[in-house]
Amino acid sequence: MTAASQPFLLPLSMIIDKPAQPENLTPTDAPPSYDTIQADATTSGWRSEKRPEPILPPSSPTASPKSIAASPSSASYKGKTRASSWFPFTAQRPPREIHTTILGLVRDLVKEQSSTSPAVAAASILESCADACAGYDLSLSSLLQEPSIEGHTPLYWAILKRPPDAEGSVPDLLTSLISYSTPLLPSTIADVRHACLLTSDQALFQRLRVTPEFAPMSGTDEMLLGARIPMDEVVVRNAPGDEGAFSVDIEVVHFQKRMLVSKKIEVEFIARARMWRLEFSIASPSTTSSSRSPRGPRTGSWCLSLSILEHSPPTYVDSRLLIPEPVLPSSSYPQPASSPPDPHPHPQSLMDRLRTVPPPPTPKSPISIRLSSPSQLVAPAPSPTRRERRIQGRGRDKDAVEKIEVALEDSAMGASLQYAGTRYIAPDGVLRARLEARLGRRGEAEGECVVC
Repeated sequence: MTAASQPFLLPLSMIIDKPAQPENLTPTDAPPSYDTIQADATTSGWRSEKRPEPILPPSSPTASPKSIAASPSSASYKGKTRASSWFPFTAQRPPREIHTTILGLVRDLVKEQSSTSPAVAAASILESCADACAGYDLSLSSLLQEPSIEGHTPLYWAILKRPPDAEGSVPDLLTSLISYSTPLLPSTIADVRHACLLTSDQALFQRLRVTPEFAPMSGTDEMLLGARIPMDEVVVRNAPGDEGAFSVDIEVVHFQKRMLVSKKIEVEFIARARMWRLEFSIASPSTTSSSRSPRGPRTGSWCLSLSILEHSPPTYVDSRLLIPEPVLPSSSYPQPASSPPDPHPHPQSLMDRLRTVPPPPTPKSPISIRLSSPSQLVAPAPSPTRRERRIQGRGRDKDAVEKIEVALEDSAMGASLQYAGTRYIAPDGVLRARLEARLGRRGEAEGECVVC
C-alpha cells in the first residue's frame, strides 16, 4: 500500500500542540488553536459559569449538526473551508478516509479527556468534525454513535473516564458529544445507561433522565404536562456498613393526574451497584393475565412494583415504601375570624358553636407498603432467541422473579392514594415517599426495620 492510499489520521496531540504557522499560510477562517482557546477560556472565567440543567444541545446554529445539514449549499462550502486546518487533504479523498480520520480524532479526544480541558475546546474540535462531515455528505451523529472504541460508543468512554473532581456535574466532553449525537439511538442510550451503572454515578444518571434527548416523554405525558419533562426528585442515600442497605427519597409531581391519564409512573435510580425501577401503575387485563402469582392484582387496581434493570446482578431484597402525610404550614389550615371583644358577653348559641372553626386534623400514620420476595430478583433478559433462552434457563433460578408487585389496596390506607383530596398527597399534587431497602432475605418479624 502506497503512502498516498493510506488513511490519514491526525492525532489529537498534534492538534493541541501544533506550532503557529506563518501568517501567509494560515487560512483566513481557520479555527483558533487549542492553546488559544484554553487561554481565553481561563481568563474569561468559564469555570464559574453554571452548567445548564438538564443537558441541552448548543444554542448556536453553527454548533448544531442539524442546522449544518439544513442548508446543503452553504454547509458544503463552509465544511470544506473550515475543516481545511483540521483535515488537510483535498476533496478527491474518498469519504471512507474522512470517516476513519474523524473516528480517530474522537478516540483521541476521549482518551485524553481531563478536567483541565475547557468545554469550548471539545466543542471546537467536534464543530470542525461536523463541518467536514457536511462537506462530504457524512453524518457526525451516526459516526459518534458507532461502537468504534473497543466495542462501545465514545459517550460510554466519556462517562467512564470522567475526572474524579467532576462528581455531581456533567462533564464538558459528554455534553458536547451528546449535543452532536442527537437524535440518540436506543443502542446508544443503552450504552450510556450501562456506563452510569458501572460508575454508580447516580447524580449523572438523574440529570440524563430529565434530558429530552436521553429520555423522551411519551405522547400522553407530553400532551398532559407540556414540553417540560417532570422534574421528579430522586435522592439516594447508602446506609453505613456492609449490609447493603439504602434509602431513596422520592417526590413525584402531578401524581394522581399522571396515574389517571398515563396509567404509569416510573422512577429509576442507581443504588448498591444496581439500576432499580420503582413503578406505580394501574393493572390492565394483559398484565393481570400474565402475572405468575394466582393472587396477582385485579384489573383496575393501583399497583406498586420494584425491579432491577439491565446489567444488574441478581439479589434478594427486602424493602418497604413509606408515604407520610405532608407537613403543611399552620397558615394552610382555616383560622377563626378576628373580631373585637364583646363588651356584653352572652352565652354561646348552638349556631355559634357550629360556626366555630375546627382544630387542625390529627396527623395520620404513614402508609407502609412492604416489597419483598423469598426468591431472587433478576433483571429481565433482552429478548433472547429460543436457543439462548434454553441456555440461560439452565443457570437461572427457576423461582427467580423479574419484579415484586403488590396492590396498593392490600396495604392499610394505600388505596386512598387514588382518591381526590387524600391527605397523603400535598395540595400541589406532589407525592412524597421514601423507599427503605436492604439487599438480603426478608426478616423474620413482619415489622422488622428494613434499613436498620
